Amino acid sequence: MERMEVMMPWPPSTNSIWRNVGKRTLLSKEARVYRNRARGELLAQGAANTKLAGRVAVEVMLYPHNARAFDIDNKLKALLDALTYSRVWLDDGQVDEILVRRAEEHRDGGQALVIIKTMEVGKHGDGSTGEDKGGDDDA
Repeated sequence: MERMEVMMPWPPSTNSIWRNVGKRTLLSKEARVYRNRARGELLAQGAANTKLAGRVAVEVMLYPHNARAFDIDNKLKALLDALTYSRVWLDDGQVDEILVRRAEEHRDGGQALVIIKTMEVGKHGDGSTGEDKGGDDDA
């Protein structure tokens, strides 16, 4: 199992990463700026262009920059997309398991600690292989 730990900038909310322009939906300026900033930080940490293959488990620790309330799930899309854009993995569809936690405030700018672990072939978050063993599920 391979393990990677990276610190990323505070991600924008999912609510702010898309813009509708006519009939098209485009990535917002805020999302593009975040994606490029995250790529720079991932390059500096040696994580960009790693191109992890196979299934992965992701743990995220969110360190907000203030005490304002936020939904932790709204931070994941920009974060995972930035990891894909930076080629840390091939595609965020490789993620089989995500654990997200809220941490204490980080006053000098919010951050997100991301830990990525490759998973054994055939293993999923619950330790199963995904195969039906023919057992009775009603028992």
